[in-house]
Amino acid sequence: MSVNCGGKFIVFEGCDGVGKSTQVKLLAEKLSDLGQKVCVTREPGGTEAGEKIRDLLKETRKIDPICEVLLMFAARRDHFVKLILPKIQDGYFVICDRFYYSSLVYQGILKQVSVGDIMRLKQMTVGDFEPDLTIILDLDVDISIERVKMRCNFDEYDEMSRIRYSTVREGFCKVSAAFPFCTTLINADGSPGAVFSKILKTIRQHLNVSV
Repeated sequence: MSVNCGGKFIVFEGCDGVGKSTQVKLLAEKLSDLGQKVCVTREPGGTEAGEKIRDLLKETRKIDPICEVLLMFAARRDHFVKLILPKIQDGYFVICDRFYYSSLVYQGILKQVSVGDIMRLKQMTVGDFEPDLTIILDLDVDISIERVKMRCNFDEYDEMSRIRYSTVREGFCKVSAAFPFCTTLINADGSPGAVFSKILKTIRQHLNVSV
């Protein structure tokens, strides 16, 4: 069975350790099996410039929050014009690990950059464009932290304290409440298969796609 529709942009959001990478992989495999063209990408990253900015952000400690958000949106603009839009226009399902909601949470709520400034940058770089569906995975902070500790590589966000993890989790819940028509909050506590079943149900409901 194949999916009969044009290109879509699906975003996964949430704290580190909630299982985004796993669910992105499962969805990409499912859509590919159904005969769809699929592109998996991430933010910051996805393009040559975006990946270099990602490396810079990971390697630079205690970067000024304004500098950080400007770099994030520079990477996002390059990603948007060079990869996301062309792939969607070519009929791809573009599945992205993070988009601008992460900036609202990490640079806005966590690092106290003005939400108004962030939304002005959003308008400047991607305009009125919105994902077809944003799935926010929510998980108990202690479980997220334990999962992150099992990783081989750590970055600034992996090393955050429990209080800051809680702030990020609450931030994503606030984003979901503020954008109820653009986002869906999914409880990520359970096996990867059980969580994936919830995601497929959400896609069927919100995108009218047979998966």
